[in-house]
Formats: sequence, structure tokens, C-alpha cells
Amino acid sequence: MARLYRGMRDFLPEEMIPREEITAKIKEVFRRWGYVPIETPAIELLETLLGKYGDEADKLIYEIKHKDGLGLRYDLTVPLARVIAMYGQNLPMPFRRYQIQPVWRAERSQKQKGRFREFIQCDVDIIGTSSPIADAEILAISAEILSNLGFERYKILLNHRQILRGLVNYAGFDEKNELFVLRSIDKWDKIGKEAVREELAEKSFKKESIDRIFELIEIDETNWNLLVELSKIDNQRVKNGVKNLRKILEYLSAVGVGQDVVQVTPRMARGLDYYTGAIFETVLSNLPSMGSLTGGGRYDDLIGMFSGKGKIPACGTTIGLDRIISALQELDKFPKAHTFTKVLVAQFSKALSNEALNFAHKLRSVGIPTEVFPEPKKLSKQFSYANKWNIPYVVLIGEDEVEEELCTLKDMSSGQQRVIHQDRAIKILLESINKK
Repeated sequence: MARLYRGMRDFLPEEMIPREEITAKIKEVFRRWGYVPIETPAIELLETLLGKYGDEADKLIYEIKHKDGLGLRYDLTVPLARVIAMYGQNLPMPFRRYQIQPVWRAERSQKQKGRFREFIQCDVDIIGTSSPIADAEILAISAEILSNLGFERYKILLNHRQILRGLVNYAGFDEKNELFVLRSIDKWDKIGKEAVREELAEKSFKKESIDRIFELIEIDETNWNLLVELSKIDNQRVKNGVKNLRKILEYLSAVGVGQDVVQVTPRMARGLDYYTGAIFETVLSNLPSMGSLTGGGRYDDLIGMFSGKGKIPACGTTIGLDRIISALQELDKFPKAHTFTKVLVAQFSKALSNEALNFAHKLRSVGIPTEVFPEPKKLSKQFSYANKWNIPYVVLIGEDEVEEELCTLKDMSSGQQRVIHQDRAIKILLESINKK
């Protein structure tokens, strides 16, 4: 019996066509900001993948049974870091890249909407600059994409790994426990505040430290006031992170991203270990159960793990195509399309096949997507075919119309049909299609 593995999906035309249109809109924004594409293999050496994400994420990597030690890529960031380590000396810096490819994760559950074992990531990154202008640019790109796709009520959540690590240290946790505490905090929205508290308590951390870190990450103020409060904390990491976030907020305003869509969130941690600076996500205010639609941050140490040349500054974000599509479907904003075809040229008889093919060629030559029904079946069947595929127009060329270069043009939505000159039909079809 034919079946699919859990967490995997097939996409039929009515979903694949809108997916391609959404991807094209995302790609258009990337290019408008000056980014260039790359691709990397689906299969990487396990030594490339393991030890970059953290223990929890490492468990989700699909390993391939092979003597060379291989796995399917978990994300697009680690492969990018490998690419820069291998080819960076030949690339002009800063290097702006985008990449749109599938990734694989051995998720244990698909209960959360938009979560699958195979999904597409649309990544955009800047390599070779530590300027906060780069971080602001990445966030502005995320905001532009969401706006262009019709999302109105989204929030950019912004935090800084140096602030978080400084707060953890200030609260009394040892440096060796920083990553564990951060990973626990990152689960806040998934498992709840009390579950996070229990997880920390089970590690026998001091109650005073747990209470203190909760107090610090739950400060509830407007962005600028929050940064003022955080800057009062006697910890250099926190002060450095606050200074960096202030510049990012300033630059965001300069590129037209309003402060009303940005929210500095002290408890947002991002689970992956490779983040070193600003971290960010975007979520929908009117669809919080969907989780983050985009997410990323600064990862200045990752590339150096491959190149051995120390820090190479980098930051970027992932635009989660499948989460975005799930959100559009939930909000009833997912575009509906079954085919690219705008015109079906019907066939009356085999004797007129050349005329049908020739007229279809004329339509395609002026940019009108056209198909010819391959057999001269009953017109009712050909009209039914057009309706099933949502083809808006049908053209018929009968024996009486050939000599005078006429045709019958039928609008399938209204049922109206008229006999007109073929050149006039082409003009009408062009005008109608360009309007839409």
C-alpha cells in the first residue's frame, strides 16, 4: 500500500503553484537588497554537522548508514559556514548570500502547526562584518517579506546572547552551566514558566539564582526603558549587549521598521549554541500557536570552527517557508491556483489540429500561458477539463472560422462567449491577464 513517512509531504499543483509564487516573492526581496544565491549538498559529513547546534539538536540529525559517517543537513547555516571556510578567500567581503533548500530533522512529534521532518528554509546572511547595520538589515528584510506576503500583525522579538549570558552570570550561575540555563529558558514558551523552574531546580541550582534569573528576564518595559533598566546591571556582558541593541534599534528606524513592531524580549534565547550576539524571531500576534515564522541571529564563532582562523563575523536569519504557508492557510490568505494556464485551445476535429496548435503558438509567443486539448473529444468534456483546472478562458476554432481567421472566445467564469477575429482575441486575453 502506498503511504508516506510521518512528517513528510507530497505537494500537488494546487499547493505547489502558490508555494512557488511565495518563494518567488521572498527571493525578490533578497535580490532587491543585494543578496546572491548559493546551494549546498543535502548530505554532509557528520563531523561537519555534529557539535555545532547543541546536544538536543544533535539528536535530531538524520544519520546515513555509510562507512564515511554522513548525515542530512539540519539547517543551512552550518553548511554556509563550511562554504565560507572553504571558499571565503575568493569571495568579496562582506558577502551577502541567500539559499533556499530543504533541511531534515528527526522531530519526535508533529503536533505543532507548521512543524515537519522535511521542510524548506529560506536563509539570508551577511558574512564579514560585525556592524549592527548588518543585524538591522537582516531584520528589515524579514519585516519586508512578511509585509509583502500580507501579514499585518507580526512582532520582531529581539534579544542578545551577551545580555542573556551576563544575566545568567549575574544571577549566580557558574559559567559552565550557562548553556544549560539558556536552553532551559529557551523552552519557556513551549513548556511554561513553572516547567522551566522545575528543570533548573532538578539540577540542584540555588533557589536564589533561579529566582533572580526569573526576575531579570521578566522585566516588562518598553524597548528603550527596558534597555535603560538592563544597563544598570553591574555586568560588562549585559552592558555590551545593551549598547549593541540600541544601535540595532536606531538603524531599524532608519530603514523604516517602526518601533511598534519590534519588542526587546529578555527571555527569548534561541536554542542553538552557535549564537554569539543579537538574536531575533518574528511571531504573529494573532496566531501565537504557530511559533516563529523567522529566526536567526549573530554567530561570529561558527565559521572559525571550520577555518581555524578565529572569529569571522556573520549574522543571518531563516525565513520558514512552511510555517509561513501554514499561517497563511490558517488566516485564509493562502493564494489559490490550480494551474499556470490561462487559455485552453479546444479541438473540434483532427482536421483542425494544425489550426489549434498554431493559434496556441501565437498566444504563447506574446506571453499567454496556453495549452491545447490533445484530442477532439466532446466539447462538454473539454469545458469540464478547463473548469477542473480553473482555466479562465477557452478558445475554439471551427471549420467555418478558419478561412476568416476567426475564433470563439469563452469566458469560463461568466459563461459568455463570442466569435471575434483571432488578433482581437489575443488583445482581449492580454488585457485581461495583465489586469490580474
